[in-house]
Amino acid sequence: MTRLFRFVIRPSAFLRKEIAEIIRQPLLVLTLVLGPFLILLFFGVGYRNEARALRTLFVVEPGSALATQIEAFAKSLGPQLIVMGVTGDETAAKERLRKGEVDVVVFLPSNPLELIRQNRQVTFTLYHAEIDPFQAGYVSFFGQFYVDEINRRVVRYVMEEVKKAAANLQEELEAARLNAAAMRKALERGDAAEARHYQRALSRNVSTVEMAARTGLNLLDGVQQVVGPDRSTDVGQVRAHLAKTLDDTDALAEIEDDVTQYAAQAEKVAAIEQDLQTLEAELAALQDIDPLVLINPFRSEARAATSVPLKVSDYFAPSVIVLLLQHLAVTFAALSIVRERSVGTMELFRVSPLSAAETLIGKYLSYLLFGGVLATVLTLLLVYTLGVPMLGEWPAYATVIGMLLFASLGIGFVISLISETDSQAVQYTMLILITSVFFSGFFLRIETLWQPVRTISWLLPATYAIRLLRDIMLRGYPPEAVALSSLALIGGVLFVVALLRLRRLMARR
Repeated sequence: MTRLFRFVIRPSAFLRKEIAEIIRQPLLVLTLVLGPFLILLFFGVGYRNEARALRTLFVVEPGSALATQIEAFAKSLGPQLIVMGVTGDETAAKERLRKGEVDVVVFLPSNPLELIRQNRQVTFTLYHAEIDPFQAGYVSFFGQFYVDEINRRVVRYVMEEVKKAAANLQEELEAARLNAAAMRKALERGDAAEARHYQRALSRNVSTVEMAARTGLNLLDGVQQVVGPDRSTDVGQVRAHLAKTLDDTDALAEIEDDVTQYAAQAEKVAAIEQDLQTLEAELAALQDIDPLVLINPFRSEARAATSVPLKVSDYFAPSVIVLLLQHLAVTFAALSIVRERSVGTMELFRVSPLSAAETLIGKYLSYLLFGGVLATVLTLLLVYTLGVPMLGEWPAYATVIGMLLFASLGIGFVISLISETDSQAVQYTMLILITSVFFSGFFLRIETLWQPVRTISWLLPATYAIRLLRDIMLRGYPPEAVALSSLALIGGVLFVVALLRLRRLMARR
């Protein structure tokens, strides 16, 4: 019992010692707490998640038809395109790009219609001076977006013209019904010559309707090939009615003279009248479709499954907390034993009844307590001042923070035990920080890394902690058991390594 009591008392002595060392540096503590908070505050206030507006200069042959249309057309495309003018001087345009007066120079061919007639696409060539790969990719996306918009406008114009040409459908259908009725009456009277006259007129009416409706039906048919038919707007059914009406009309082309009665032909014409009424209703529904809907039948709309909208600063907040706490824990632990050795305290530990386990546990408890207080202050500032969401459970959050600090202290103590000087320990801690920034998923998804390189990511405590805190804070999910266990395993392995190294260092010579 006495031995257990001593094992508890001796490590606790480090609590007062290490905390006193930290309190003696209030400016450092204040900087460590407020510094990251202010950085995230300024980042959240200053960041604007808006598409960049590009100052664009167009190069095209002066006086061409395209030059006269560019400015009026480009200004209607949106605020991300700032028209800086039209010029025919390629050299001067590139010089303005080099000086930074414009962001993009667009070279346009002077003969677009001629190229299209030659079965060649018209190419808009965009020149930029970006060295940032992300911005260069944005310029490419920018060009493709506006070219797609131009293509859509051309197709929409064509569809509007087709719709105008097909505006006489109702008139043709009405004329077809009148001719069918007149043909039926002529057959009932036994007038074959008049019936043939109305049959020819009816055939012309139905052929005109079929040609006028063909383009719209082809577009809708393409949609149905993708999504499947719908009974309410089955294009095949409309086509079938058109084909049947046309065939039935053509079948009545040969009406013989000197026939006693034409009851069978009159009955067929009556059926054609019914088909025309059905066809009129079906085509009327198709004619009401906007040309924009016909050329762009599908659109996308992204909605987050989370209950609150997330800002960019919200997304990075868990990562900032993780990197900050990991770096602080690694730094303090890395300097701890190096400092003891430099001031000679380690020699006292060797001759004292303290064991390596008691010494290490005492230091762990001290920095865990300090890290916990710091994590609490920083989290409260982020959640209740910056408004970062906290959708999950606080106990789960605290567990992840504890495991993160435990694993990070293990890294720090291992560094401290293999370092000879403070500067060497600081260099190692900076390497850990830089590695964590690039490989922990802080700003690049781990899945974007080459598979063998991901091994580095899975050796860092920050990798697991960032994933866990994002799930807890921003999704409201419980902590993933595998990730939490991996974090605890890393901490446990590092604790054993640090303990073995410290025992060897404290061994009496």
